[in-house]
Parts: sequence; C-alpha cells; structure tokens
Amino acid sequence: MVTDEPDSVRVKAVNGQWIVRVVDGGRLTQNLFDIHAQAESFAEEERLRLGLPGEPPAEEPSAPLRHGRAR
Repeated sequence: MVTDEPDSVRVKAVNGQWIVRVVDGGRLTQNLFDIHAQAESFAEEERLRLGLPGEPPAEEPSAPLRHGRAR
C-alpha cells in the first residue's frame, strides 16, 4: 500500500517494456506491456476511471531500450 500517495497513473519505459503504475485509493498496481500504444491506452482508461486529467504520452527513450541488466 502507498497510503501517502494521491491517486495517479504513470507510464514508464523499463528494460524494453512499458510499465503502467496505478495508485488507486492507496493501492498500487503495475501492469506490464510490450507495446507503447497499448500501455498508453490502458493508462488513459485508468485516468478516466479515476477521474484524473489526461496526460501527454510518455516519451520514447532516445536510445534503444535495453534488455537485461545494466553493467
């Protein structure tokens, strides 16, 4: 639980995939997507459900996303 955080929806690129992080009433859920457009669509649906304002799409990383661990 993340009771001190307000409701929010965020999209972030991580290791070649997209994570949608949703805080809803103090509960945190994270959903993983391989396709950026699917992540953004899901995030927008969650924002609408929670009554949050829309946000511009997360920017694509400037360098190709890496798979695996950083060295």
